[in-house]
Amino acid sequence: MRVLVASSEIYPYSKTGGLADFAHALIKNLRKKGINAMGITPLYKTIDKEKFSIKSTGMSVKVILEQREYIFEIFKSEDTYFFANQELFGRDYIYGPPGIAYADNDIRFGGFSWAVSKAVSEGIIYADVIHANDWQTALIPVILKEVFHSSVKTVFTIHNLAYQGYFDSRLVYRLNLPPHLYHMEALEFWGLTNLLKGGIVFSDFVTTVSEKYATEILTQEYGWGLEGVLNKYKFKLKGIINGIDYDTWNPETDSKLWFRFSANSIEGKFLNKEKLCEIYNLDPSKPLISFISRLSYQKGVHLILESIKDIAYLDANFFFLGSGEYEQAFSDFANIYKNIRVSTKFQDELSRRLFASSDFILMPSMFEPCGITQMIGMRYGCVPIVRKTGGLEETVKDIAEGGYGIVFDNPTKGEFMCAIKRAIDLYDNKEKFIEKVKTVMTLDFSSETMAEKYIQIYKSLIRAI
Repeated sequence: MRVLVASSEIYPYSKTGGLADFAHALIKNLRKKGINAMGITPLYKTIDKEKFSIKSTGMSVKVILEQREYIFEIFKSEDTYFFANQELFGRDYIYGPPGIAYADNDIRFGGFSWAVSKAVSEGIIYADVIHANDWQTALIPVILKEVFHSSVKTVFTIHNLAYQGYFDSRLVYRLNLPPHLYHMEALEFWGLTNLLKGGIVFSDFVTTVSEKYATEILTQEYGWGLEGVLNKYKFKLKGIINGIDYDTWNPETDSKLWFRFSANSIEGKFLNKEKLCEIYNLDPSKPLISFISRLSYQKGVHLILESIKDIAYLDANFFFLGSGEYEQAFSDFANIYKNIRVSTKFQDELSRRLFASSDFILMPSMFEPCGITQMIGMRYGCVPIVRKTGGLEETVKDIAEGGYGIVFDNPTKGEFMCAIKRAIDLYDNKEKFIEKVKTVMTLDFSSETMAEKYIQIYKSLIRAI
């Protein structure tokens, strides 16, 4: 069985968020389980071809976009195909500068989807199943089925329904797609073209990244206007909880840490904390509560901002690492409060050291399809403080119910502050706190389990041919 995992970003070649980690972990574990799996992604300017031994295959495909011909040259590494077009992908950023999307992202990723579909349909690249992800690759199932009438099976994964790829009504024409696709049963959405909707309608199977989120998106509260479409196609919808690559995220072998550690020998975790606190002038005897994520409304950042003066008076230290729409607000108070530190420049090394040093990982999300940060945090011995939603509800159980984390229900300042105070109380009970640290480090959120569930879907689709 030959599976192609199509994604706009794949770690370690390109990454802006959890999608890259998902694609990497899925490809890696499919291959470990004997599946002939390859990634397929754009060749961005930022990808180091020499470092990753990416070579030209000598093959290319031509597609028509905006009544022009675009040529995509096909490159290949050991586990991934790359589609190169200098005009579309020879830029400094994957999607655009921070906070700004490139104006032609519809053409960039629509063109990529066209090129992949054509390469597969013409036999340049062989596949039994193509697994597309998010709006950037959502046109692959559409084009394969409606243009090439291909027998290749398609799976489409929704990682975050809030991002759907809305564009103007003439996009179907500009992407040289059949005119009948601009229809309410296809790509049309309230006078716009909705690419993610196309992935839902035309793929053979739809997944999302947790069982809880698969039920939430059927409701008006979480459906972002697509709840009607999702309910219509829920017969082919399934939630599969994401996993993390335990080789990539392993405190016993992580070379970026000052000290390595494990659940059986956690002394190194506290040495990491002492080192970090020394560098950032924090008191290591106090609990360290960290937020490592995008500074966006989705992540519940407004709750933090509303509570910042109260947080500043708590007997605990806080570290916020991330970038996004609230950067300036965090930067402003970083120098005001002695127990708060902020970095709005994301660095992989700092994030790993912060995971290894923190006592708690904070995720007060308004909605969270899955969440990988809490899984990484627990792998590195951080007790999670989360809001009860989506994948956070699925992966974190409250200590009051015999679990290992702090969970609050409603996104209010009162409940948020109560959760923080409960965490501090837990930390003060050193014996119980150490027990929870060891517990979270031994939980299984490995991507191997996730991959096995996808294999069963792929096999069921092929058997249906």
